[in-house]
Amino acid sequence: MEHLTNLFKLMELTRSQPQYGYALAGIQQDELSNLAEHHYLVTFIAWQLASQVKKAGAKIDIRKVLEFGLIHDLGELFGGDISMPYARANPKAREYAKAFEEENQKFLSKFFGNQSEYFKELGHEILDAKSDESLIAKIADYIEATHYKQYVKVFSKFDTDLIKPKLASMVEKMTDPIAKKELGKFINDWTSDITKKEIPEILYENTEK
Repeated sequence: MEHLTNLFKLMELTRSQPQYGYALAGIQQDELSNLAEHHYLVTFIAWQLASQVKKAGAKIDIRKVLEFGLIHDLGELFGGDISMPYARANPKAREYAKAFEEENQKFLSKFFGNQSEYFKELGHEILDAKSDESLIAKIADYIEATHYKQYVKVFSKFDTDLIKPKLASMVEKMTDPIAKKELGKFINDWTSDITKKEIPEILYENTEK
């Protein structure tokens, strides 16, 4: 366990690594989300999605979903974050960014002690999500990014128009039929509901008599 002190020190740096990809959305530097915030919220969302589909009868390893959520962007600790619109406009840049992120993951694996290979496997899998667990984590990633844009008030219809087909394609890749059905329904409902209420309205809607 000797490696853990250095690993924990390194993870503290996620507090101060901004997600620079949001700059193209018009978000100012003092409002940029950081990796620590993003990882926590993605993991929380992924946990809830996985728990709900498992309760409905899907065969999902919730622990694996949580692990993917916790490390999915960890390679960006040393840079490599680019925005989705730019990635679509410049596929070569996205290819290089992913390669850079995976190289960063390989370096980070040295800090995981006897879990080094396991971390590399997780990191490689989440970069090219194919398992149901990794797909749930990726869905949570896109959902969190959209809610963050809404939170900092740069959200527009363009965001849901951009994200919805991406989420639908990820749901379509899922192999568990129950998870596919439940998440497909959720994505449709989420897309319709996301713009309906501001946070104060959500907080107080059930407290009025």
